[in-house]
Amino acid sequence: MVNITWAERKSPVLSSSSLACLAHIPGINLTSGCAHDCIYCYAHGYSAFPGTNNVIIYENILEKLKNELTRKRNKPRAVYFSPSSDIFQPVPEVLELSHSVLEFLLSRDIGIAFLTKGYIPDKTLKLLLNNADKVRAQIGIITPDENVRKMFEPNAANIQVRLEQMEKIAAGGIAVEARLVPILPGITDTPDSIERLCAAISDTGIKHAAISALFLRPAITATLRKHIIDKEILDSLLSLYKDKKRLAVHAEHSSIIPLPREKRDEMYSHFMEIGKKYGIEMSICGCMNPDIGGICNITGKWTETVLQPGLFH
Repeated sequence: MVNITWAERKSPVLSSSSLACLAHIPGINLTSGCAHDCIYCYAHGYSAFPGTNNVIIYENILEKLKNELTRKRNKPRAVYFSPSSDIFQPVPEVLELSHSVLEFLLSRDIGIAFLTKGYIPDKTLKLLLNNADKVRAQIGIITPDENVRKMFEPNAANIQVRLEQMEKIAAGGIAVEARLVPILPGITDTPDSIERLCAAISDTGIKHAAISALFLRPAITATLRKHIIDKEILDSLLSLYKDKKRLAVHAEHSSIIPLPREKRDEMYSHFMEIGKKYGIEMSICGCMNPDIGGICNITGKWTETVLQPGLFH
């Protein structure tokens, strides 16, 4: 059961990120907390995180956004949803707010980039498809196995729903990629799992996917320990990070405990090899793999001809 709280947002709606992949585009969080409650989510470690099963909805966000854009000399080319919460959470109030905000931004010729693991309501999907040239999408999907999905993404949309949405979005002309993040070592990186996932993605018509391995921070480890009931699975997963060597990532004053470099190299090679078999080009998230490099296209690719010029300042 998700606990919903309404609150006014005090800070600016359009926010910048220290992550390199998000640095060029402002982001919007419609909520604090996320009803999907994915147990590997990095947002669990944020100081403002309201706790599992708690979602704070910013009731004044649309009005505040309109005021901010009125004051801006140059409007942003596009806006990203969302740095720390999903825009399509299974909460009716969030979905209504999402639609209103998206409708407003598109009416102002401001592009939309989003990453979701949720169900997109029909009316919102229609809105996005009607503005396909202004939309860039990534659909998060880490496994072809519903049991694994339920364990790690308890309230996110089921796999079949995501695949069907991917097919509709791709067929509708929206630039869309799959996001296979995070890869769970020993769980979602087996040859059979990768093969089945790539085959399913290929059937949707999507030809590009982003990859990156699970990383740990204290809050993520604590959430995994709390929610993974199968001790054998938990111990096997955490044992792969036992050396606890930290890696500075492409975000200000931020570091993670990564899977060892050699294991990530091997993992990514397997994904790329199998992806190639299905006509899917894999790209590595360079922000979380600075020792390897790459770009995951989380905000999509934009050109000045698609949207009116002007950067967010």
